[in-house]
This record gives sequence, C-alpha cells and structure tokens, in this order.
Amino acid sequence: MSQAWLITGANRGIGLELVKIVSSHNIVFASARNPAKATELEQLASRNSNIHVIKLESTSVADATAAAHLIDAVAGGLDVVVSNAGIANDWNKVTEVSVESLKEHFNVNAVGPLILFQAMYPLLLKRQTRKFITMSTIAASLQLQIDVPHTVYGTSKVALNFITRSIDQEHSGQGFIAFPIHPGMVNTDMGQSAAPLFGLEKMALTPEESALAVFKVIDKATSQQSGRFLNYDGTDLDW
Repeated sequence: MSQAWLITGANRGIGLELVKIVSSHNIVFASARNPAKATELEQLASRNSNIHVIKLESTSVADATAAAHLIDAVAGGLDVVVSNAGIANDWNKVTEVSVESLKEHFNVNAVGPLILFQAMYPLLLKRQTRKFITMSTIAASLQLQIDVPHTVYGTSKVALNFITRSIDQEHSGQGFIAFPIHPGMVNTDMGQSAAPLFGLEKMALTPEESALAVFKVIDKATSQQSGRFLNYDGTDLDW
C-alpha cells in the first residue's frame, strides 16, 4: 500500500533525490521555497502525477498551514515527513560570528522544522505510520566536535536535535517515530561550499548515495529508532 510523504527542501540535492526514490511507490508532496525556480523538480512532477510540488518557506507559518490544507485535500493525511530544508553558509569563528546570521540559521534550521511539525501533526495523526524525520548533521554532536568553525550552523542543528527529541518524548505514546539523521558528508551545493574547510576537493558521498541510504533508514525505522541520533548507515551518533 502506498504512503503519503512530505519532503521539504526538495528542489535540489538530497531532497530532490529522495523525491525520486520515494515517488516510485508513494505519493510525494515536494516542497520548495520558490517552486517557479525549481526547474528539475517541476519537470519531474510533470512526468509523475503522484508528485505534488508545493510552496513552503521554512519560517512561514502561513505557508505551512496552506501546505497542510492542500495535502489534506489531496491525500487525507501523511505517513512520513522529512524535514530536509536548511541552510549552511556561515563558517566564521566565534569572534567573527554575525548575530543576524546566527538568528537566520536558527530560524530556518530549528524554528522551521518546529513550525512544520505543528502544521503537519494533525495529518500524521490520520495515519498509523507517523514518522517525522529531521535532517541533522554530525556538526551538531557535542561529543564528536569537528575541527572546523561551525558555531552558527552547529548551534542551529543542536537546537533541531533537541526539538526532534522532544517530539519523540512527548508523542512516542501516540505511535510517533521521530529522530534526527546525519546524511553523511554529501557533495551538495552546501557540501561543496564547506569542502575546502575540511581540506577536500569534494565531499565523499553523492546526493544519490546519501538519499538512498537515508531512505532505507527511514523506511525501516520502528519505535526502536525513535529518539536516537542516527547516522545515514543506521548506526547511532553521540549527541
């Protein structure tokens, strides 16, 4: 039986590749901040009637509410939400961090997924699968600190992890499965911008490889994975 998935940040990179994988057997709502500019996603949707492109700016409560109404009208509920949209464009040291940049990353990477969960919660309740997965990063681990300035990005993702764990703690009794997942060091646009900081020409994984691995973890996840910080290979990461 097919499921209904919502994948945010689906216009490129891991999000777009997830849409390609998931849509082979499921209904997919693929969100982009500006669908008119999401050319590849729109082309994919034009060839697959089970892919629905929706407008969703991460920090907009109005966008999230409108998206929930549209999804409800089309599918009558959601099985899986993958909160993939995010930003990472500030690798300054603590002494050089811009407060405005910190706020922007926090709003997009942490507040955005909270807005998303609140809007999609009633739709997830209409199905039994009830999975809410957030795209995190190893940079959010307080134990596995990477040797690259990442105060802005890391702070926002630590907050994301806390919010995701709170969802598990407060809603696992309703059958919810919620966990943050590190997609690996991926050669997306964001990954390419950060690669030189790690002394690399490019990151190790392609978006296709990462998306397939992440999909397998999400698809197989049970209550045993809920509330844990997972790597793309399904193993545990230190918080």
